Amino acid sequence: MFGTSGEPDVPVVEPVGHTVVASATAGIWRVRVGGRSAVVKVLAHAPGGSGNWRSGATEDHWYYWRREAEAYRSGLLASLAGGLRAPTCHLVAERDDGSVALWLEDLRGASATTWPIGRYGAAARHLGRAQGEFACGRPLPTDRWLSRGWLRDYLSQRDGDLALLDDPKAWRHPLVAAVFPDPPVEQLRAMRGGQDRFLAALDAMPRTLAHLDLHPANLFDADGGTAVVDWAFVGTGALGEDPGNLVPDAALDFHVPPDQLDRLHAAVVDGYAAGLRDAGWNGSTDQVRLAMAATMAAKYAWIGPAILRATSEGRPLLNRRPVAEALAAWAPTVHFLLARAREAADLAGRLP
Repeated sequence: MFGTSGEPDVPVVEPVGHTVVASATAGIWRVRVGGRSAVVKVLAHAPGGSGNWRSGATEDHWYYWRREAEAYRSGLLASLAGGLRAPTCHLVAERDDGSVALWLEDLRGASATTWPIGRYGAAARHLGRAQGEFACGRPLPTDRWLSRGWLRDYLSQRDGDLALLDDPKAWRHPLVAAVFPDPPVEQLRAMRGGQDRFLAALDAMPRTLAHLDLHPANLFDADGGTAVVDWAFVGTGALGEDPGNLVPDAALDFHVPPDQLDRLHAAVVDGYAAGLRDAGWNGSTDQVRLAMAATMAAKYAWIGPAILRATSEGRPLLNRRPVAEALAAWAPTVHFLLARAREAADLAGRLP
């Protein structure tokens, strides 16, 4: 490619601000040549990253390291509808070292990390339209590399700190006692104890194509539509599972203040239910609320114990923030999640 002088344009490569947690992400860069740009994401099967996010070599692993590359190569991610889309994939390149480079559209819209509450509701409607198509008859893909039963596999590695719930000393830590003067031990036990029931409620929901890591940092405005990145876990899931992940992650990763959680939850429930109806689904909003609440209750039972682990060990940081600052967001989010666990139990008992 040549600039106005007739000389070749020199590519400019810069790392994209990204804290690598999941081990299959070897790095993300933005490449600029002249007036054009692309994002290059390199995937590799590696032992690094958080112990909770280690990739696997086989297609049936919950975090199969090549899954995102296969999803783009198959054309599946270019077929989403209803205002939801993935970035355009320009190239899936096999590299000599065994890694895979994804050359992707450089999304320029604002990410959900800066969105107002109403924009979350609009994105939820786009998601509902796209996922409702599968609930209303669009055939689900059957490729072997798609994840199946992802949430159960994820939860199988998250029980390591549960014993701390019964440790009075852990609850007496000054930082913990300041935000939990009345420790919700029985409620946290009940949330974990109801996990099988919550998962059964999700099993009873219609199946759809699910992202399974719907996080604010993965959502971007795209000319009024919603673009979603990071499809490493894509597979079949329950209707309502993705929005059930989005709401707590927005607070736990400090993108939405915890005092706005109820507003966020209401906007996402209403938007997602409206999107499903747009797609022709005739279920009830209570079913959406049940699926979202069951996802939250099943998936996030580890949050309370994780707080106790961090403070008991004297860690200075929790989720990359000073512990006291993190607890200011996490403690009210724990109470929000406990309320969703009670809601899921109540709705599961009342709905057919």
